[in-house]
Amino acid sequence: MDKGSITIFIFCLGMANSLECHKCLINEGNCSKAPVEVCRPNQNACFTVIKKYHGLGADTAKQGCGSSNDCRRYPMGTKGSLFRTMWCCSSDLCQPIHLPVNQDGSQNGLVCQSCIGGPAECSLTAPSRQCSGSADRCVQISQRFFPGEELEPIIKGCGNSSFKDLQVLYQIGKDFAFLDQKVCGQSNCNNRSFPEILTGQPNGLQCYSYSGSGREESNLQKRQILRCTGAMNRCVRIIKGENKSTAVTVQKGCATESMCWRDTDIYLRLKGENSHAECCKRNLCNKAHSPTNPELMTILSLCLVFTVYQ
Repeated sequence: MDKGSITIFIFCLGMANSLECHKCLINEGNCSKAPVEVCRPNQNACFTVIKKYHGLGADTAKQGCGSSNDCRRYPMGTKGSLFRTMWCCSSDLCQPIHLPVNQDGSQNGLVCQSCIGGPAECSLTAPSRQCSGSADRCVQISQRFFPGEELEPIIKGCGNSSFKDLQVLYQIGKDFAFLDQKVCGQSNCNNRSFPEILTGQPNGLQCYSYSGSGREESNLQKRQILRCTGAMNRCVRIIKGENKSTAVTVQKGCATESMCWRDTDIYLRLKGENSHAECCKRNLCNKAHSPTNPELMTILSLCLVFTVYQ
């Protein structure tokens, strides 16, 4: 047998021993009738990913070839309004997905694109679903996050009156992030592309910029002054981890006023339950808080006692 024949034989033998997985992207039902994908040699598992977004009919399931390492590293759990989970298995066509449709009321005639993911999952031809109950509008959300924040850049689905047109911009140091949310009332109207979001020109406001431990927040050497641009007309101070088991971290920078609207609670949706944003509109107003009145009285009392016993 010549060298070329041996190569073809080894290739065919590898293909014969390759794992097979269903390949699909759905918003309801299962993948049992989906096309079959032959996995590459470095893909040793069939994966199943399910994503949900609180309050929005956007449930998405995806299945295909992957690796067991992908499962171990996948960022599962709840982050703000987003929930994600992933499973892996290692036998042919294993773990078919069944994604139930959670309907609040009967179908209302509206149809919207429904997906959670990147451009590949949420293209202009993303799958659609029937809306039901009070979900009377189509929603599309485009998001950009800071480095290391592994969330989903595009979300589409059926929403109720709590979803409105909204744009949130914020910048910490050189890192710029945004949330651009659009709503519309016609079937599949959330199939639009997203315009590019730009920071704009300096607007005259200056804010402290900092990201790190709450204990180091007052350290002058670790904070910078940031010149705000475009619609970012507020200084913001973001506090995360205000509980006994988590260290407090602080982020400071520039943001749009919408970052601070309590009725949208936008930062909670993005970050989690133990986070909140404080905003102000004067130059460098987002400095560390001074002690509150009770704290100040305690400090003065201790100073008085110390003086008496000198």
